[in-house]
Amino acid sequence: MKVILVGYPASQQIVPASRYLAKKYLPGFDKHYLNYVGDISGWSRFVATYLTHLKDEKVIFALDDYLVSGFNKEVYEDLNQKVKDEVVCAKLHDTTEEEHIGYPVTTQYTIWNREFLINLLSQTTTPWDFEIHGSSIFNNLKVKSIYTVPAITYNTSSCLSSRWQGVDWKGVKQEDLKIIQNL
Repeated sequence: MKVILVGYPASQQIVPASRYLAKKYLPGFDKHYLNYVGDISGWSRFVATYLTHLKDEKVIFALDDYLVSGFNKEVYEDLNQKVKDEVVCAKLHDTTEEEHIGYPVTTQYTIWNREFLINLLSQTTTPWDFEIHGSSIFNNLKVKSIYTVPAITYNTSSCLSSRWQGVDWKGVKQEDLKIIQNL
């Protein structure tokens, strides 16, 4: 399955670390790193256009600023099998029931029906609009989003934020930090 990871110019500083961690913890996945440059209101259109060129029925979609630290293949395979019919997405990350209900649409690691994701993106603009307005659209449709224990482990806060300086390495294993420091 393809993993589509979308970044922006400021996130490119952590892409080497993100690539290393994704290669280590998500082996066998076809990872595609996109770097969106432009007015933020064109973000959704950019991602949707990229997705239209793929042929896959399902994709994993996330922003590139989450640093993976583990993978549970059995949970992933179970969730992947359930994405069909009215179940159009399955969250692979740690979430609460309250978060799941409030935001069925997220930029966190999620398996999506690709066609549904394209349709949803075509009705939104920015990453934040995708989550907020996209969740509102989603909740008015006869579709479902599912979650369980995390299939992909990582700190669900972006490692890059205006709330702190630099990169927040929380959740990254010590053994990986040592290697990442050399990247």
